[in-house]
Amino acid sequence: MTKSKIAAVSINTTPLDVLGNFETIRRAILSKDSQDADLILFPELSISGYGCEDAFYRPNLWEKCLQVLHQLKTTSPNQVIVVGLPVFVDAFLYNCMAVLYDGKIQAFVPKLNLANTGVHYEKRWFHAPNGFQTKQVRVDGEVVPFGHYVFSFRDFRFAIEICEDSWASLKPSETYNVNGTDVILSPGASHFAMGKQNIRRQIFQETSRNQNNLQVFTNLCGNESGRIIFEGGAFFASCGNVVKEGPRLHFTPFEVTSLSFDPNEIRASKARNFREPNPNFVPNQLPTLEFNPNKQVTNGNGRLKVHDKREMGIDASIENKEALSPFEEFTKAVCLGLYDYLRKSKTKGYTLSLSGGADSATCALLVSCMAEMARKENGKDNLTKQGISDKNLLVTLYQKTKNNSQITEEIAKTLSEELDCEFHSISIDEMVSSSVSLIESVTGTKLNWQEHDLALQNIQARVRSPLIWLLANLNGHLLLSTGNRSEAAVGYTTMDGDSSGSIAPLAGVSKEFLLDLLDDIQKGNNRYITPKHSIQLLRETKPTAELKPLAEHQEDEKDLMPYPILNSIERKLVYLGVNESEVLEGLKSEFPWETKEQLLAYIQKFKKLFGISQWKRERLPPSFHLDDYGLDPKSSYRFPILSNET
Repeated sequence: MTKSKIAAVSINTTPLDVLGNFETIRRAILSKDSQDADLILFPELSISGYGCEDAFYRPNLWEKCLQVLHQLKTTSPNQVIVVGLPVFVDAFLYNCMAVLYDGKIQAFVPKLNLANTGVHYEKRWFHAPNGFQTKQVRVDGEVVPFGHYVFSFRDFRFAIEICEDSWASLKPSETYNVNGTDVILSPGASHFAMGKQNIRRQIFQETSRNQNNLQVFTNLCGNESGRIIFEGGAFFASCGNVVKEGPRLHFTPFEVTSLSFDPNEIRASKARNFREPNPNFVPNQLPTLEFNPNKQVTNGNGRLKVHDKREMGIDASIENKEALSPFEEFTKAVCLGLYDYLRKSKTKGYTLSLSGGADSATCALLVSCMAEMARKENGKDNLTKQGISDKNLLVTLYQKTKNNSQITEEIAKTLSEELDCEFHSISIDEMVSSSVSLIESVTGTKLNWQEHDLALQNIQARVRSPLIWLLANLNGHLLLSTGNRSEAAVGYTTMDGDSSGSIAPLAGVSKEFLLDLLDDIQKGNNRYITPKHSIQLLRETKPTAELKPLAEHQEDEKDLMPYPILNSIERKLVYLGVNESEVLEGLKSEFPWETKEQLLAYIQKFKKLFGISQWKRERLPPSFHLDDYGLDPKSSYRFPILSNET
């Protein structure tokens, strides 16, 4: 039997940029990696972009997507193209995949299970049918099947389940499979989280083993709409094995991963291993839509379709052979997020208030690493073509007061030299003193550290904000906010001070994780960032805000609690929803050197600070979703601004 070939495309889309997304899709279809494929699969909502949010309600968006679809259907009429878009049918808006072939829209397949947890809110915009659909709709004068079908094309039969459908406990593919499907296509918009690709592999590997078929997954890639990063990583799982995997977290506009396969091998496995599920399983008799291509087929470029000899057997090699550590996944994901944020916002670089601490140092390292990755994947002149000067990409400013130590300025200066970025240092003591004097003049009160500690700390951070904003505006830059998730949890930030910024790239991970990241870099374990003398100096100091007089030896963990304990409490109370007594028992086993009374005090302190800090989290800059949970109220964790948990 002649082998069949499927190309899975991971693509970087931009919400509402329908024409831009169309051009990327068209280029992927016509690329040399796709030209001899029988079927080309694109991710979910790839025409509109996944993150359109309430703009999905706009009829002109649906209309533009349909206009683009009509152009795509003739781009390569002898290949099956499967591509995602929103479709309004009767009274409802659906998240659909369109199946294109022979210059026609062959069918629309709506999503059955809408993602509505974590960072996903699809039920806000889309309707999901409560069962398999098989009807006809009229689209611009064409009658098009709408619903769920088994598609027959050449020598194989395929069906489509969209993203969350593949994660559901009752998968549509279970029904497709008993109706004779060889291949299940799973187009996704599955967000990045450290370690999540391993879960995807497990799900599709087990499903392909259980159903004895070929599972094809593809995904969006990049920082699509600001907060969520997608990681690409298309792969093929056949009868229990992941047999091919494409690039993850790529900086390129698209990547094509293809596989040639023999449907008879899948059917032989099915005959040997698959038996109809019991008990009481009655498969729906789904209709079959059959395409009838001519035996000699030319692709959209007019060349005779010939399979690549290298693809004549299942390729058991995995393209991404080197597994990334969680720290490397974080590094590449944030770098991609920063690159796309810069590119899509059409700005010229990043400005950073470099304090000599771990958070701002990590931001600087990631911006520098981002530039290296962009040059490596998209060409040495990639940034220059976008009007971005290499020398002006990252501008840093150290704003010192009498409460800052010499070592933090040395760390900031040394790191800037190691990264070859622009560095400035200024004293803001005069501005702080002037601000304090003005308020003293209207209140008639002489401010002092014994009575007005918090106010005197905060004014230093707030004075820094207009200066760093001024520098960012002069550069035409985005301002990086350096806060992390641990600080967001307990409100350890000055609003309109160090919380200022256009984007907070580290707010999705804990302080403990960031310190471990820097240690991992210094051990030489991170393939993207090399050890730095400045980081060695930094890790020899204790994390500190440096807002109190030096004689007080201010340290973050003295102000709050040890970061590992804070991180553990946060995870248990916020993410896992564990009650206080269970949190205490867990902490006692994790930190046996701490007394029960001290651990209980830490829990009470965390609960108080978390409850009163929601208003701060509501006002923090947009952040990336990087872990299995986050605290960004607009994309992850919603909590009342006013509450009193007892």
